[in-house]
Amino acid sequence: MKVTTFSAYLIACSFSIAFTCAALSKEKDEDADESDSEVTIEKTVLARESDNKFEPVKSFQPGDTFAVLVILSEAKPGTKLKGVWTIVDAGGHEDEKLLEKKIDLTAEAIKGVEEANRINFTLSHDKPYPAGDYKFDLYLNGELAKTVEFTIK
Repeated sequence: MKVTTFSAYLIACSFSIAFTCAALSKEKDEDADESDSEVTIEKTVLARESDNKFEPVKSFQPGDTFAVLVILSEAKPGTKLKGVWTIVDAGGHEDEKLLEKKIDLTAEAIKGVEEANRINFTLSHDKPYPAGDYKFDLYLNGELAKTVEFTIK
């Protein structure tokens, strides 16, 4: 009888230790995931800039100042963004790069910024762009993350 009780006690202790170790390991993994969390793109908004404000649009007029507002999951120092504005097919131009802009988030750059997770990519110009198809390619940490297609009417 005593051997059976002692064996049951050892088995119960073994399960208790195993569950405690598993719980601690899971907690440690969750903490690591939070500290190493990846920045993601939550949303992009095609917009027209007017009087230092952004107005969401579906297409542009030739004289507009174009903008793509990028909302990140978080403003994390070390994050690298690149935006490339391209004519796809307009006014006799095809696959022609208009502008490439790189942004590196630093602790200093985002310090005190109200919406540090919102990055504004704008394209202004001296003369109107021709009507046609365009795109904006967004790269996050060196990888193409999203393409926003738009037209100028």
